[in-house]
Amino acid sequence: MRISDRRTIIVVDRPQFARKSTVAKIAALRSDFHVRLDAAKSKTMTITGLDREILLALNAFGGGNDTLWEFANNSLFRGFPVFFSLVALWFASEQPERRGRMLAGLLGVCLATMLSIWSQFHTAVHIRPILDPAIPLDTVIPRTPWDRTNSFPSDTATLFFSLAALVFVEKRSAGLFCFVWVALIVAIPRVIVGLHYPSDILGSFVLGPAVVFILAALPYPKRLFEHALTWFEGRLYIVHALLFIFLADAFDLFPSLQALGKVLARSLHS
Repeated sequence: MRISDRRTIIVVDRPQFARKSTVAKIAALRSDFHVRLDAAKSKTMTITGLDREILLALNAFGGGNDTLWEFANNSLFRGFPVFFSLVALWFASEQPERRGRMLAGLLGVCLATMLSIWSQFHTAVHIRPILDPAIPLDTVIPRTPWDRTNSFPSDTATLFFSLAALVFVEKRSAGLFCFVWVALIVAIPRVIVGLHYPSDILGSFVLGPAVVFILAALPYPKRLFEHALTWFEGRLYIVHALLFIFLADAFDLFPSLQALGKVLARSLHS
């Protein structure tokens, strides 16, 4: 009887124990989820606060300095080392492998720049600092309306970091110099005057080189361009002319392509 009673007790109590255990586990999981969610929110607020602090510190350094911005925004000054390196590397070797790889990398430059502009139009990470009246900025840039209120990531920094990555693929020493040049002359001044947050620049530094490295490493784009160069072997002046037009437009941040894109966007919406 005792054994039977014990067995009966076990049979009766087991479901109740299981239910209590399940409820306890669910409560523990729910509590853990809320703890993790609060931690994530706190971390996000910390990162946002740090982003703003760095922006204000750099802006206080020279946000109202006209000379600094004129140098940083001068197309010849900011672009000379990067574009000089690209042209020099193109003509330094006539091997189809190198030129095919460089053309694949230039395709990556276009894609990365287009992605950064698309992101500014279609995502809402944060408003451009210069357009936020809550941020006390000292800047030489007039606070006029922009067609892109979102500033993540910087399309200018994406373009130049992408080009520096292409130089790095072909010659590491020159590429490292170009990366430092772009960071100091192109990217950081855009934070100083309030056009971008530091996180916008970091996003550009990740996006641009990543796309270029991937396309320069994939075999198919390189082979495609190599075959095209072989086909134009007796007419390379056409390739050089197209490359010149591309670099000339890229030298000033693709103004022609951006204008055409806006015209196409308006025609599609009308």
